Amino acid sequence: MTTTRIRLGAGAAATVLPLLALVVARIGWGAEVPPVIPQHWSGTQPDRFGNTTTYFWIALAVCCVAAVVAGLVVARDRSDAALWLPITALTTWTVSSAWILGVALTVRAGSPAAATMGAWIVIPLLGLAWGAAVFAITSKATRARLSGPTPTLSPPLAPSERASWTAYSRGPWAAALTLLMTATAIGSLLMGVWWLAPLFLILAVASGVFASVGVHVDRAGLTLSSWNVRWRRIPLDSIESAQVATIRPAEWGGWGYRFSPRGTAVVVRGGEGILLTCRDRRQFAVTVPAAEQGAALLNSLLEVRAAS
Repeated sequence: MTTTRIRLGAGAAATVLPLLALVVARIGWGAEVPPVIPQHWSGTQPDRFGNTTTYFWIALAVCCVAAVVAGLVVARDRSDAALWLPITALTTWTVSSAWILGVALTVRAGSPAAATMGAWIVIPLLGLAWGAAVFAITSKATRARLSGPTPTLSPPLAPSERASWTAYSRGPWAAALTLLMTATAIGSLLMGVWWLAPLFLILAVASGVFASVGVHVDRAGLTLSSWNVRWRRIPLDSIESAQVATIRPAEWGGWGYRFSPRGTAVVVRGGEGILLTCRDRRQFAVTVPAAEQGAALLNSLLEVRAAS
């Protein structure tokens, strides 16, 4: 079994364990399970109650669905497993711990109305850490899907030759969001809510960065710019190789500037992009049309640098 399959299996197991805890708790309590338990809490005090058995079957059904989804993700070896498995693990933890805590606190207090969450509220919240741990494990098991072999120029560059390449990746969603935030800022000023205008203008600038991202390759490395303003450079000396990959937003956590344990990515849209493997084994990806040309030039520049 490969390391990738072990990591994905661990993510699926993290989804199933809370489900098993739910079943074991129900069997262990047996006839001691109270007929009614808290179903909703206002802070640490219950404010809504429900039938324990009905609540259990609903919780069990939700956890089973999450477990089935996790199993399908692992069986199909989905490239976006690092997105699905943390969600399924968080779901089963939250749902099962809510039922178990409801029963435990009711049994301890003697009645559902007298139950108090207190410091036990930490237990459901630990589901966030549980999901984060699953993401940390499974994200290292997924890699962007490469499109063919490592591209290079033919014929290769001569040591004395200079070459550069530029392409633009445009995001309609970012342009629309920029217009919306700008219009909202203007509307805030017109309505006299002037203190909101700077916030919306900041959001407009942030989204405008991804409305049009220029990707430039030359002897300095790979440079990103927006509206002729350079804001990120990957030096050639820090790059080990460049490949063409199919970039899916779900694999990197969405659109925009994304961070993950495998590296960082600038995702303006889904589709082809340049995937860099750096010397520290981290990856950097950027979606851009004609990615093969940019990757080929980068690899040729790397060959010239190694030869010199």
